[in-house]
Amino acid sequence: MDVHEFARKAKLKVDQVFAQREIHIRSHDQVKFIRLTPRFQKTIATSVLALTGWIAFSSGTMFYTEQRLAQKDTIIEEQKLNYFDLLQQVGEYHTQFSKITNDLQENQDQLISLLDGNEVDTDENTKVVSLKNSENERARVALARQVLEDKLDQFEDDLETIAGQSAALETQAKQLRRVLATSEEERFKSAEAGKMLGGKLLKLQEELASVTSAKEELEVNKVTILANVENLEAEIVSLKGQIAEKDELFDEQQAQMSSLMEARRVADKSSKEARDKFIEQASILDMYREDNEGLEDQVGQLQNSLIEVSNIQRELVDRLTERSKYSLGVIEKTVEMTGLNLDTLLGSEDLNTGQGGPYIPVDEIQESADFEESVNLLDMQLTRWENLQEVVAKLPLTTPIDQYRITSSFGKRRDPVTGKTSVHNGLDMAAPMKSSVYAPAPGKVVYSGWRGRYGRMVEIDHGNGIRTRYAHLRKLLVKQGQEVSHREKIALLGNSGRSTGPHVHYEVLYNNKPVDPRKFILAGRHVFKVQ
Repeated sequence: MDVHEFARKAKLKVDQVFAQREIHIRSHDQVKFIRLTPRFQKTIATSVLALTGWIAFSSGTMFYTEQRLAQKDTIIEEQKLNYFDLLQQVGEYHTQFSKITNDLQENQDQLISLLDGNEVDTDENTKVVSLKNSENERARVALARQVLEDKLDQFEDDLETIAGQSAALETQAKQLRRVLATSEEERFKSAEAGKMLGGKLLKLQEELASVTSAKEELEVNKVTILANVENLEAEIVSLKGQIAEKDELFDEQQAQMSSLMEARRVADKSSKEARDKFIEQASILDMYREDNEGLEDQVGQLQNSLIEVSNIQRELVDRLTERSKYSLGVIEKTVEMTGLNLDTLLGSEDLNTGQGGPYIPVDEIQESADFEESVNLLDMQLTRWENLQEVVAKLPLTTPIDQYRITSSFGKRRDPVTGKTSVHNGLDMAAPMKSSVYAPAPGKVVYSGWRGRYGRMVEIDHGNGIRTRYAHLRKLLVKQGQEVSHREKIALLGNSGRSTGPHVHYEVLYNNKPVDPRKFILAGRHVFKVQ
C-alpha cells in the first residue's frame, strides 16, 4: 500500500474519532452549549495517553526495582547463613586444632622422655604409630586451614559484590523517587486543570441565573419603592394639613391685627398698653411666617426625593424591559425556526398572560400613569417570557445521538430496499453499532417495544402535542410510562426491523403529524449559540 494512501486513511480515521462535539448544559430551564473542537480533543487525548504511559512506565520500573531489591535481600540472607556456617566451622576447626596441639605436645614429651632413657617399659611400636598419627592430624589441620582461608576470601569477595549492588540499588531508588515526584506533580497539574474547567462551568451557570435573580431583585425593589412612595405621599398630605392650619392661624392673626389697628384709631394714641399688645401680636405673626417658610422648604425637598425615586424606578423598569424584550425575541425566533405556531403552543398549555400588582394612585402626579403603564408592560413581558421558557424546555432541540451522519433526510426519497420514490417521515442518523441514544427533551415514554418495520422503537410524549420516535434500536433502556429527563440515555443504536445498516430513525410529530426534525436541531443550535 502507498505511504500517502495509508497516511490519508489514518488521518480520515482520526478525524472521524475526534469529530466536533457539543456539550449541552441545562440549568433552571436554561440551556447553553460548549463546543469541543477536534484540536482540543486531540490535545486532551494526547495528554491523557502521555500521563497514562508515564504512570505505567513509573509503576513498571518501581515493580522491577522492588523485585531486584527482594532478590538482593534473599542473597544477603543466604550470605548471612553461609557466614554463620563458616563461623561454626571455624569453631570446630579451632577445637580440632587445640586437640591436635595437645597431642603434639604429649608426643613431644614422650620423645623427650625416650631420648633421656626414662621410658624403658614403653612399647616402641606404639610410639611410632602415635607419631604418624600426629603427622596425619597436622596435615589435615593444614588442609582445613587452607580451605577455611579460601572460604574467607570468597566471603569477602561476595561482601564487596553485595556492597556494590546495594549502592546501585540505592541510586535506582533515588531515581524512582524523582520519577514518582514528577508523576505526582503531573497528576496535580491535571487536577488543577479539572478545577479550572469546573470553575468555568460554575461561571456559566451563574450567568444563566442572572436574569432570574435580576427579576427577583426588581420585584423586591418594586415593593420597597412603592412602600416608600406611599409613605412620602402620606407625609406630603400631613404637611399640607399643617400648612393649612398655619394659614388659618395666620388669617386669625391678621384679623386680630386689623381689630387692634381699628381700636388704636378709635382709642387714645397715648395708650401704652394697646401699643405693647400690638407689638407682641406682630412678633407672633413674624414667627408664624418663618415657620410657614420652613414647612414649604420641607415640602419642596420631599417632592425632589419623590421625583428622584421615580426616575430610579423608571430606569430599572426600562432596563429590564429591554432585556426581557431581547430574550423574548430569541425564544420566538427559535420557535419560529421549528415551524410551529407559537400562539397555538401557548394555548395548548393554558398559559394565558396575566396582570396584577399593587394599586398606584395617579391623581396628583401625572407621570405615575406612564410609569404604571411601563410596569404593566414589563409584567406582561416577563409572564410571557416565563411561559415561553416552559414551552422551549419541552421542545426536542438537541440531537438524540452525539456523533452521526445523516443518510436519509425528511420528505421524498428513493426507498433503500425497493428503489422506488417514497415518503420519509424522519431523519436516518447513521452511527456505530451500540451508540448511546438520548432523550432530546424531558417527557414520558408512551411506547417501548417491537413495532413491525420500525423494529425496536421508543416513543416519548413531550407535551404541547409534541412526540418523538426512535426506531431500529438494538436495546431498549426505558419502559412504557417512565418519566425521562433531558439527555437521559434511553436505548442503544442498532439495525432491527426494516433497515439496511446500523442507524436510528428519528421522527418528530406535532399533533400526530410528522414535521422535519432538522428544523428543531437547527433551532436548538441557534438558541444555544445566542445564549
